[in-house]
Amino acid sequence: MTPSQPVSDLFSTVVSNGCCIGCGSCAAFDPAIQIKLDAYGRYAATRQSATTPIHPSAARVCPFADGVANEDTLAQEVFGDADAYDPHIGRHVATYAGWVAESDFRARGSSGGLASWVLTELLDRGLVDSVVHVTAEPSPEAGKPLFRFAISSTSEQVRARSKSRYYPVEMSGVMREMIQRPGRYAVVGIPCFIKALRLACRESAVLKERLAFTVGIVCGHLKSSAFAESFAWQCGIAPAELRMIDFRTKLPDRPASSYAITASGERDGQSISVTKPTSELFGSNWGHGLFKYKACEFCDDVVGETADISIGDAWLPEYVNDAGGTNVVVVRSQTLKTLIAEAASAGRLHLDEIPAAKVVQSQAGGFRHRRDGLAYRLFLEDQAGRWRPAKRVAPLSRHLTPKLQRIYSARYDLVQSSHESFACAKERQDLNFFLDTMRPLAARYDMFYQRPLPLRLLGKIKRKLLALVRGRR
Repeated sequence: MTPSQPVSDLFSTVVSNGCCIGCGSCAAFDPAIQIKLDAYGRYAATRQSATTPIHPSAARVCPFADGVANEDTLAQEVFGDADAYDPHIGRHVATYAGWVAESDFRARGSSGGLASWVLTELLDRGLVDSVVHVTAEPSPEAGKPLFRFAISSTSEQVRARSKSRYYPVEMSGVMREMIQRPGRYAVVGIPCFIKALRLACRESAVLKERLAFTVGIVCGHLKSSAFAESFAWQCGIAPAELRMIDFRTKLPDRPASSYAITASGERDGQSISVTKPTSELFGSNWGHGLFKYKACEFCDDVVGETADISIGDAWLPEYVNDAGGTNVVVVRSQTLKTLIAEAASAGRLHLDEIPAAKVVQSQAGGFRHRRDGLAYRLFLEDQAGRWRPAKRVAPLSRHLTPKLQRIYSARYDLVQSSHESFACAKERQDLNFFLDTMRPLAARYDMFYQRPLPLRLLGKIKRKLLALVRGRR
């Protein structure tokens, strides 16, 4: 068992410094801890009294706590026989890009449909008894969360609960149920949640036995509930009236990166549903990172290095123009490698073997932020004498130009401002307060990426000349 700090320190370090991701793993091991939404729509650990005794395991299962095993150590324990390693995606036995060729998995999924396909295949083959994943609340009350972790036991349930959810969730309840209810489980989660499960398996032999497979979702960052509310509000549905949101509505004949959201709720006493391309909504630029958890600023795992299989979007030139969507896949389990290879040979999956470098390229922005940017953020925290999580990335500043340092600092400030301004907008019941506050800040940030004026003018002249030449042909 890995030594770690006392549980009291978990609250004075991780929680009090805003680095709790709200996964719920600590609460699964101790009822004295509760996971609640804060004023900004982010889950975080709480306790009734600072003097309440708490089980020591609670600190040892926190993915951001001091003294816990990092992703490299955990992956070595689980995937020690994997014959390949990449510093960005970790240990692996195969890497692919592709989609599901059978049934309507691809059409119903956010991207290529592979996550839902893997889960249903595990169920249909009897390799697991249940799937733990995120589902929409069927009839959410006003102001209550729209999504939660649930346990599905049939392929039909899994497929009905597919799609990406850019929304806060916590898994304390389903973790307790896994420990209490016999069976073999497959769990879907973002990287830090899967890491928490691996740490929990060190504390509970029962959980380790029952956790048969983990499916990691490649992660840009976790959003607060304000992300969904802001999109819906821009579609004419106020936060208190929002009842459902689909974050990845596919748009035919458009690139995979050009998708829409569909928000449903109440307006003027009438039920409405609105679909709007995300490009028309403020806050859709993931590079801005609006409504991001602070913990995500101190994470160095993009793909889910402790998961048996990691699945994400293939943001690559050769795939992005396919409106159907394409996945990148990192396989670490020999069992899953065999299962996938057999399905590809039978024509059930369309898969291209790609090198690990291609997977990294598909998430290039995320890796820059969580390698170069993280090093700088760690440096700033250390300079200020503030606590921050221990990471595999070393604190550093000299690797960045002064301009890049300003970019990363401005992005961090932009994220923090988004939480505060949206909370004020809700209190005032005025969406424009949020938009009028944040748009200038986002525009000022975007100016960092603009070319100097002479180069922009030269480019404009060149485009006009090309248009004239084409017009004379």
